[in-house]
Amino acid sequence: MSANCPSNSGGKNWPPSAYNAELNLLFITSIEGCNSIETVEQKSFVDQGGTVNPRERFAGGGTKSTERRYGSLKGIDPVTGETKVSARLTYPPYAGVLATAGNLVFLGQLDGTFSAYDAGTLQEVWSYNTGSGINAPPISYSVSGKQYIAVLVGSKQPAAVLSEAPELKNTSTASMLFVFGL
Repeated sequence: MSANCPSNSGGKNWPPSAYNAELNLLFITSIEGCNSIETVEQKSFVDQGGTVNPRERFAGGGTKSTERRYGSLKGIDPVTGETKVSARLTYPPYAGVLATAGNLVFLGQLDGTFSAYDAGTLQEVWSYNTGSGINAPPISYSVSGKQYIAVLVGSKQPAAVLSEAPELKNTSTASMLFVFGL
């Protein structure tokens, strides 16, 4: 077995990032933690019904978490790659980030918490628990000069998360749109 840090599902992944031009910071989420990969020699699948067809079966072993993974929200200098500010998140983040001109950063989490952070420090300044997991990026829009932040909630918990965070197993998966006025 060999250790991988970050884990095979870790580091910066698909959730959208956001840029604050005033602070020159790119805000990203990442999954932190390690896992191990066990390699197993597989000579034949005859005993399992035949030969291996591409993408039908995986031969060679699998991954196993060596510790509970968590998330982080980071403000990175896009020129140097240096992390300027960082906040630890309880759960791996699957939602995108929104940065506003008012120096707020918004992010949803798998436990249903939707939070606003100060863009300069990444200290949480506001949060609301929607009661359902969030894996969608928030958006901002305005109507008649008033700014709103909207986020779709109701994500199903990924199996990889539930194995490490069983407390999320009963979160609702009802799809709802939450809209907050600034």
